[in-house]
Formats: sequence, C-alpha cells, structure tokens
Amino acid sequence: MSKSDPSVTFVAIARIIKERGIRGEVKAVPLSEAAYAIPAHTDVQILFPSGKREVRKIRSIRNDRGFLIVFFEGVDSRSEAALLRNAVIEMGEKDLPALPENEYYHRQIIGLAVITSEGNEIGRVTEIMETGSNDVYIVKGQGKEYLIPAIKDIVTHIDLASGTITITPLHGLLN
Repeated sequence: MSKSDPSVTFVAIARIIKERGIRGEVKAVPLSEAAYAIPAHTDVQILFPSGKREVRKIRSIRNDRGFLIVFFEGVDSRSEAALLRNAVIEMGEKDLPALPENEYYHRQIIGLAVITSEGNEIGRVTEIMETGSNDVYIVKGQGKEYLIPAIKDIVTHIDLASGTITITPLHGLLN
C-alpha cells in the first residue's frame, strides 16, 4: 500500500479520538462497516490532520461498546498514542474485507438511483442514516427528499452493476 500510488483509493475506516490506557492503545470512532472486520496484523494508512500519512500495522483491534480499541505496532506508550489523536485510519479500497452476500458498504450505496417496482425513478441516495435497528437511505429527487428504510420489505433489490436500488414502497412512504 503506497501513499504515492495514484491508482490506490483510500477509504476512511475510523477516526482516532483519544489515547486509552498506558500501553499505547487508542480509542476510535468507526466511520465504515469495514472497521468491524479488520483483522489484527493488517497494514493501514494513518492520515494526520496535517495531511501527513504513514503506514502502521495493527497489533490488535477490538469492539468496545460501539468504539474501536486499536493497538498499533510501534506505539507503546500513552504519550506516543496521544500523537495519533484526530488522525484517520484508512485502508486501500482493494484491501477492504469482503462483505457477506447482500451486504454493502455505504460508499457502494450512496449515489445509486432509487426506482419503484413499477419502474418510476424517485431520486438518488445522497446519505445513509444509521438508526440502530436498520439504516435509512436519504434519497433526493425532483425537489423532494425521501427517507427509505433499508429493510427487506421495502428494498427488494440492489444492483451495483446497473447502479439501481429497487423498492416496493409501503402506502404513504413517498408522500
């Protein structure tokens, strides 16, 4: 993974918010579903607020009540971990863990056209709101904004190749 290779697209995985403990661990906010699937001993990019980048290997990573506790190789003290505060952990898009069938990264969904099962286009996904129970796609089109719950009863098909999401709207969903 090279920072100078223009063909590599980096994806933000998590933002480091503070150091944790005395051994050099950091606490991070996940920014992608991929954050929960990164295995230990993975090389990641650290993007500092200054714009500087460096490659670090994850020694260990675990979920802690919705946050990530990350331990990097070469970061062995609280003061060294403090230097990582506000940095973003990134991975090359090609290095992201594969998701199970019918699961998608948010970046794959944003921008897709949303059409009804009758073939009417209602707009494009501009944002995804995480509610805890299910995601909600924010769709903008024709001067309106729609909130589409990402549940099987409504979202019937996602086709990345054609760039579409097919929905079967419940009564009143598109009013």
